[in-house]
Amino acid sequence: MMDNCLTVDFSIRRFTSTRDKDFTKALIIYNATIPVDTKTSSSEIIYHVDHAKASTKREMYFFGLFVEDLVVGFVEAGYLFTTKTIIIDYIVLKEGYRLNSIFYPLFSLVQKYFAEHLIDYDFIATEVSTKCLEESVDTESFFSRKMLQLEDFRIVDALYRQPRLGIGNVESNFDFQLMIRSAQSISTIKKQTYLAIVKDIFFEHYYSWYDITDHEHSKQYIDHIKNEYQQIEAALEKTPSDNLQLVIQAPLCAYYKAPDCHFNSSTAGYIPDQKPKRKAILFIGVPIIVVCAFALSLLIYYMLGKIGIQPDKFSGLFAAITAICTGIFTLVFSVIFKKS
Repeated sequence: MMDNCLTVDFSIRRFTSTRDKDFTKALIIYNATIPVDTKTSSSEIIYHVDHAKASTKREMYFFGLFVEDLVVGFVEAGYLFTTKTIIIDYIVLKEGYRLNSIFYPLFSLVQKYFAEHLIDYDFIATEVSTKCLEESVDTESFFSRKMLQLEDFRIVDALYRQPRLGIGNVESNFDFQLMIRSAQSISTIKKQTYLAIVKDIFFEHYYSWYDITDHEHSKQYIDHIKNEYQQIEAALEKTPSDNLQLVIQAPLCAYYKAPDCHFNSSTAGYIPDQKPKRKAILFIGVPIIVVCAFALSLLIYYMLGKIGIQPDKFSGLFAAITAICTGIFTLVFSVIFKKS
């Protein structure tokens, strides 16, 4: 009779050390997903995982996303103390797992983590790309926008520019949009509040990051940051109202009407089948280790008897062989598990 009960275990874990083997798996997913024009160097991420509190006005958070025991995603975020804003840099899910049924349980756990650790935030913000097909649109930005709009994130109807991800990465500097949500649903935000959040993101998040990882070009980078901020500030001066609209924005460019648009790709569905649990493999593997070690000892016992040597004089040898064989087989199984 088939079991009438199905359960799925969703979990997240904050990475506080790059020695965590699951961090490497999460970073591999990140590298395979994020395009060059929105990608932060992996070596920089590795540094900041081990130095999450390197800045006095911002703390970094890195999470692995898990379905059962499998790493399926990665989140990078920072908490900005001045404006009490959580800025989400990346929400990445492995191909085949970009589904509503997976994104929402895991993202709710990320929000719950901040709540239960008493992170006093007023806003959660994230940057999304505005590029179209002819400009190399990326799947991750479209997926994030589509998912987050159902989490009450709204797009600020104002200019936002992504600073370069390092002074040499000119591909990463273009118009973005900033999505924001608060604890309560809001439809407008004051221009001064928006500018304060942007300033916090630019100077305490971007500049703090690259001042550490590329200090040689620190002066050049802060000049770049100031220029980007002044562009946004100048654009806002032309806005007559003191309030900026927060909108749930429908796709605007012609690309969204194309058949291969990411927004036309379904994110409905259920969780893919997981690999067999390791406990089942261990259940078979442990007896195999014992039997193989015992068989080898018997073979040596038999050969010593054939050449006229009393095997009982080598009882210590048999014990050592059994221990060595057990260790070797255990190591082999351990390597297999790490690769799986």
